[in-house]
Amino acid sequence: MAVNQKQIAEKLGVSITLVSRVLSEKAAEIGIADETIKRVLETAKQMGYVPSAAALSLKGKATRTIGVAVYDFNDPFFGTVIQQIQVQANEHNYSLVLAGFLHRTPDEQDLQSLHKHAIDGLIIIGSDADAQWVSRFSHLPIARIGHGSAQENSVRITIDEDHAAFQLLEYLNGIGRKEIICISGKLPAHQLRQRALKNVAQTVGLEFYAIQSAENDAYTIGRNLVRQFAEISPRADTLVCATDQIALGAIHALYEIGITVPEDIAVTGFDDIPVSSQVIPTITTLRQPLQAMVKEAFSSVIEHAPPCEIALKTSLIIRQSS
Repeated sequence: MAVNQKQIAEKLGVSITLVSRVLSEKAAEIGIADETIKRVLETAKQMGYVPSAAALSLKGKATRTIGVAVYDFNDPFFGTVIQQIQVQANEHNYSLVLAGFLHRTPDEQDLQSLHKHAIDGLIIIGSDADAQWVSRFSHLPIARIGHGSAQENSVRITIDEDHAAFQLLEYLNGIGRKEIICISGKLPAHQLRQRALKNVAQTVGLEFYAIQSAENDAYTIGRNLVRQFAEISPRADTLVCATDQIALGAIHALYEIGITVPEDIAVTGFDDIPVSSQVIPTITTLRQPLQAMVKEAFSSVIEHAPPCEIALKTSLIIRQSS
């Protein structure tokens, strides 16, 4: 049960007015002694007193509450991002209000929790090239972990897709892989990733093909698209997957049709979600600097940073699948 000012006053044997003045930082106005102020603050802390966000909002004060909008709760990478945001919230003494989108496109029902609470800023998890809904929160500082429009009023913490593509394809070329098929969904981040890979493949001198699926579930994309790659290029020696989840589905489907990884074909992913190091074979992938991305997003919101794009670099994690 939440502790209120009356309970603090009763414990100390003082008036509620005195406690209210101290906790609202107006003790000096009525000449409350420093020792009394100290006692009230210490007791409030010991009892776990937390100011009402609604009351703070009515007084025009910051509520120390950040909204978090998540494009896809089924994406395990996003779950890890939320965990790191919670770490930052604890470290900076902030609370979080979570909203999620059932079909990656928000409607009013999805956004209600963000409108109901007096949030000081908004962190968005996921890429979106045309997120018109964000304009409803333009009075707030906003950070997006993912790709977004340059016209969006946010700090966009993204991945340098060109650098990531070069890291991966330079490695694959170095181990003798020459014919690449990229399998992905049709999400904005997947499209950017595919274009970057295609451009780098031409530079490095690799054969490059791409297959896409409109399916929403990443694992299903991997399973379904594997059955098409042989028709596109029977000589393909590598499947480059837009995410680790797609790679997991692809490896499963390859196993079912008797194609071994990496002997017959190499498979790579993207994100380095925990399971990518736990399956057999473990998955070669590109690790996003998750902690750095979240720290950048959180500090951008609480410091009211101006809109911009910050592109961070990935790390290539080489494992058994290549």
